[in-house]
Amino acid sequence: MTGDFSEAQEYLSAVLDDGMALEFIPDEFKTAELCAAAVKSNPEALEFVPDGLKSAQLILSAVREVPGVLQFVPDELKTFEICLVAVQGDGFVLGFVPENLKTPELCVVAVQQDCYALNFVPEEFRTPELCRIAILLDCVGFALKYVPEELKTPEICLAAVQKSSSALHFVPEELMSPEIFQAAVLNDGYALGHTPVEWRTPELCLAAVETSGGALGYVPQALRTPDICLAAVRQDGRALYFVPDELKTRELCFIAVRQTAEALEYVPEELKTPELLELAGH
Repeated sequence: MTGDFSEAQEYLSAVLDDGMALEFIPDEFKTAELCAAAVKSNPEALEFVPDGLKSAQLILSAVREVPGVLQFVPDELKTFEICLVAVQGDGFVLGFVPENLKTPELCVVAVQQDCYALNFVPEEFRTPELCRIAILLDCVGFALKYVPEELKTPEICLAAVQKSSSALHFVPEELMSPEIFQAAVLNDGYALGHTPVEWRTPELCLAAVETSGGALGYVPQALRTPDICLAAVRQDGRALYFVPDELKTRELCFIAVRQTAEALEYVPEELKTPELLELAGH
């Protein structure tokens, strides 16, 4: 008995020092008190608490601190309250919420916390309003991927592309338009590279290089005019790399090198004057 008490004290000391030590403690020594101490020390220790000792209070205390531990809770122990607390802290854990506990209200909370939680929202709850919330919160451009095809309107797609040009990948072909591509290149000029060649108009190309000079590399050769090349090197001198040799004038090279000394690498040898070298710091 004394030995068991001593061992129990050692286990308690171990989990107080590091809750994850619970993983290595024999189940016969895992009491409610010991598990509570472990979870308090490290909420992720909930993974190693026997299901029979996972009380609602213990689970709530864990998910408040680390919402992701919801994945270690058996579905039969998940309540609406527990799931709500979890998604309030991390919307993406909606993926661990049982379908029968997913309500429209819970899904709104989850998506407002993490727009990519839309991926785990039941189809019947993916309303135009909820999809718009996700799109407006998305800064990377992938939320549009989880919008049902029938809800992908020109307005939703435009809003998505205005937030991130990466959303262009998820715009249905039939909804592609000059407005969509214009929004994409104004957000990131390199989106020109994902624009079908037949849509790359002089106006679109100019907008792209004014946003990202290096997008000149995606401008069709026939459209690399003096004006477009000038706009590109003004934005990023390194775009000089994509300027046709016959358009690399002394003035254009000077503008490019003034923008960044790195552009000197793309200046023809015959145009590397002492003044230009001095400008580049050579």
